[in-house]
Order: sequence, then C-alpha cells, then structure tokens
Amino acid sequence: MERAVAGSPDAIAEMITLATDLMFRYLVDRDDLSASAALVLNRINREGPMRLTALAEAEGASQSGMTQLVQRMERQGLLERWSDPDDGRASLVMLGEAGRKFWDARGDVLRQRVAGLLAGVSGDDQVALWLAAQVVVRVLGEMREIAGSRAGIGADIGGCS
Repeated sequence: MERAVAGSPDAIAEMITLATDLMFRYLVDRDDLSASAALVLNRINREGPMRLTALAEAEGASQSGMTQLVQRMERQGLLERWSDPDDGRASLVMLGEAGRKFWDARGDVLRQRVAGLLAGVSGDDQVALWLAAQVVVRVLGEMREIAGSRAGIGADIGGCS
C-alpha cells in the first residue's frame, strides 16, 4: 500500500475508513440495534432533544421514515417524545431512560473491546496512538460540525454532492 503525501486527504480518508471498519466489524454489537437506530441515538445523545422534522433532516431520512423509526424506538423505551416548550403544537424527541442506559452500556463495551485490542499493541504504539487521538478527536469533531452545518442546507461538501 502506497503512503499518502502529507497534506493530502488520502491518509486521513484511510484512517477514517480503517476506524469505521474496526468499529462496525469488531467493536460494537450489531445484533442489538439497526444502524439507523444507532445513528439516531448517537445524534440525540450528542445534540440533545430535537424536533422530529429536524432529526429526519439531519439524518437524511424522510419524515415518514423517521416517524416510524422513532415510534419503534419509543415502544422499546429508547426514545421519548415531550411537548416542545417553545411550541406546544410540536414535540421533541429525546433519549428515554432505556436509551440512556443502552447508550452508556454500549460505550462500556466499546471501551472494553478497545482495551482488549490495545493489549496486543506495543507500549510505544499505544502512547503514539493516545497522543494522535488527542488531536484527531478534536479535528474530527470540527469536521463533523462543518459537515453538519453544510448537510442541512444542501450545500456541497468539498466539491462532493
């Protein structure tokens, strides 16, 4: 495999691809929740309560599709809907108690599995990975914010649509 030139997006894209593959293949249980439901829980956990229309738009889903998913997750106790204090006609989707417990347990499993994999990596590489993570987490957070702000308005991200 040829290494990417510094400053090009190739090495970053490769890192994200490897991390995504590692995450979905080895680090999370895929039997317990659909990818769509996991993404909704992640967004609500990270961003807080949202109107269903905003959640559908943010997830790139139809309003009817998101309504069905939210209703299913409500029946499981993962999500709840409450009246929007700013507009009594609307409701906000938020994590239910079961959703919070589920998300916390999922994070615990993730950390345990990462720790297990790190045991097979040299001490020097563990330190290097930790140091790199201090920068990567911040920068990926910034990139997620940029993508989120552009995706909601239909703007193209870096020349891609």
